Amino acid sequence: MKGTVFSVALNHRSQIDAWDQAFHQPPYKTPPKTPVWFIKPRNTHLANGGAIPFPAGEQVQSGATLAVVIGNTARKVPAERVADYLAGYALANDISLPESSFYRPAIQAKCRDGFCPLGEIGSLVTTDAVEIITEINGVEQDRWSTADLVRSVPELIAAISDFITLQPGDAVLIGTPHQRVEIKPGDEVRVRAAGLPTLTNRVVQAGETA
Repeated sequence: MKGTVFSVALNHRSQIDAWDQAFHQPPYKTPPKTPVWFIKPRNTHLANGGAIPFPAGEQVQSGATLAVVIGNTARKVPAERVADYLAGYALANDISLPESSFYRPAIQAKCRDGFCPLGEIGSLVTTDAVEIITEINGVEQDRWSTADLVRSVPELIAAISDFITLQPGDAVLIGTPHQRVEIKPGDEVRVRAAGLPTLTNRVVQAGETA
C-alpha cells in the first residue's frame, strides 16, 4: 500500500450497542450520525511478515479488518459506482491500545509504529458477508462477518469520497467489532478470509527485531 490509509470507527453493530449509553451522556449527548474517520499514518504501515512493536507497559489489541484499495482517482463517487474505482481488497490489522473515548482522536492509541499491518491485494466478488478470522499462535480467537457492519463498503467509499479525493493506492479500513483480541510479545497473529492473501505478523517487544 503506497497511499494514505483511512479508517472508520464505530462501523460494527456491536460497537454501537456497547457505546450506546455513553453516547447519550455528555460530552456526546447523541450517537454519531455520520462515519467517524481517523488516519493510520505511514509510520503505522507494516507489510505481511513484519514485526509488530509492542510498547512496554501497555495493553495492545488486534483489530482484524478489510482494507478497500483504491485503483482510480475517486471524488464524490455514488455508492452504486464504487466498484469502478477499486483496485481490490486486502486484509489489515488495526492494532490499537484499548479505547476509552471517541471524543478526541485516539492518536496515542492507534498511531504507534507498526500498528497497521497490511496484506497483499486480492479480489472479492462481494463484500456483503466476508468472514474475517483472527488466529493467535495457530488458534482461532475471533471471527466476524462484514454482514454486521453499520455501513457497507460502497456506502463508506461514497461517504469519504464526498469530502476527500481518494488517490490510487489509498486504502480504507472498514472497521472492527467492539470485542478485540489481546496480543503479547511472542505471539504470531494471523488474519485470514476466504479469497484473500493471509496476513501474518509476529509481535515483538519494542526495540527488538523478529
